[in-house]
Order: sequence, then structure tokens, then C-alpha cells
Amino acid sequence: MSRTVYQEAIASREATRQQVELTKMQQYRIQLKSITNNLKSLAEAAGRTKISSNQLLRECYQLTNTELDTFDGWAAKGAKVRKGQHAYLFWGKRTQSETGDYSYYPISFLFAREQVQFAQA
Repeated sequence: MSRTVYQEAIASREATRQQVELTKMQQYRIQLKSITNNLKSLAEAAGRTKISSNQLLRECYQLTNTELDTFDGWAAKGAKVRKGQHAYLFWGKRTQSETGDYSYYPISFLFAREQVQFAQA
């Protein structure tokens, strides 16, 4: 039995509501997975099979020759992230869950050297 237009509209609205209820980190993870999968497909088509996801992301962001660090990392070096700058998303090192049931790759938020300003002496 096929669905009616009304049933399709209800299902679509429910799917949209579930999407809205995702946390910000879940949205970032979905976005980063999508970007990474697309880059991996392009790299494989070009014959570049032994390249890491983060290296592909660096190339995509055009950050191949720049220093990257976290917000706290730059602060420890005496630099401040300039106002209005947004972090680049990268995959972090593999981490074990708190219960030890599974492992996952966290998201790292990194800033490029061009996005920070060092304190003037």
C-alpha cells in the first residue's frame, strides 16, 4: 500500500525535526564525514590512495604550508585568535570511549597561523 501525500508530509516533517534536534557537535561530525568521504572519492579517482583524511582536508582548506594549532595552543604560545576567525575542522587522534566499548575519532578545531595575532612587546 502506498503512502498518501499527507503521510509523506508527516514523515518529512518528522525527519526535519530530528535533524534540528542534533547537537552542534553531531552536526559538525556529519559535515566533516561528508567532506572527508567526498575528498577520499576524488583522491581515489586521481590515483592517490595512500593519503590521510587530514592531509586531504589541509589541501582542501589550502593550508599545506602553514602552522595549525588549537585555541589553547595558540594562547600558550602567546598569540590570540583574531576576532571573527573560524576554526578549521580536522579529525583528532583515535580515542577510546569512557566505557571502553568502542573507539572513535574526535573532531579537532584548529586555527592557522594567519588567523592569530601575537602580542606586541
